[in-house]
Amino acid sequence: MDEKLLEDIGLNRSEIKVYIALLKLGPSSAGKIVKESGTANSKVYEVLDKLSGKGLVTGFNKSKVRYYAASSPKMIKDFLEEKKQHIDQQSHQFDKILPSLLALEKLTHSSEQASIYSGVRGYKTVFKTIVDELNKGDEIHIMGVYNFKKSHMPLALHFQKMRSEKGIKAKFLINSDAKNVAKEYSRYKPVEIRFMQEKVFTPAIFLVYKDTVIINLAEEMTYFVIRSKNTAKAFESYFQILWRS
Repeated sequence: MDEKLLEDIGLNRSEIKVYIALLKLGPSSAGKIVKESGTANSKVYEVLDKLSGKGLVTGFNKSKVRYYAASSPKMIKDFLEEKKQHIDQQSHQFDKILPSLLALEKLTHSSEQASIYSGVRGYKTVFKTIVDELNKGDEIHIMGVYNFKKSHMPLALHFQKMRSEKGIKAKFLINSDAKNVAKEYSRYKPVEIRFMQEKVFTPAIFLVYKDTVIINLAEEMTYFVIRSKNTAKAFESYFQILWRS
């Protein structure tokens, strides 16, 4: 059984052990639960209380002994539904303060700044921000796309799909040995693709839009985001030179 899934929905390791032990044992005293689950005697009551609060354990007295029983696993669905409702409420409340937070973010973007992101979560943050900040008909200029590993392609195409669906135009300068990548990217309109000269090779991918430059080290899944008018202007000039050459 995949106990990791139970962790993901909000149960800790001790709670999982005790709950599964009760499913196996049926109604049991604390002593039997300790033996079956391997939970410390000093901790088992705390764990049982937490499970009871989540509606996954019930308790009753029999012959002056306290017994505990696991609720049906179907109750976990009810627990998840309650969590979902709570998250929906939080999301609704967050919508009320989001404009104020965005206003603060806009103030910080008025000055130069640099940030580093990494991993899949970092990728999603960086590229969702691009799509959010650009409107239909806007352009993003991307140069130095190289023949990266196939394992990175799904993430790369995920961004191209988001960009295409919003109507953001991309101009690509792609390394001459990455024609297979160019073929995939060409499916996501609006797009223009040109190949860089064979002697020109970049070890990173550079994205330029508005006052922002992103240096994308795709293989390492590391992303440097630079907010600077002067830096963006310099990279844009370099892009235009290569685009016309």
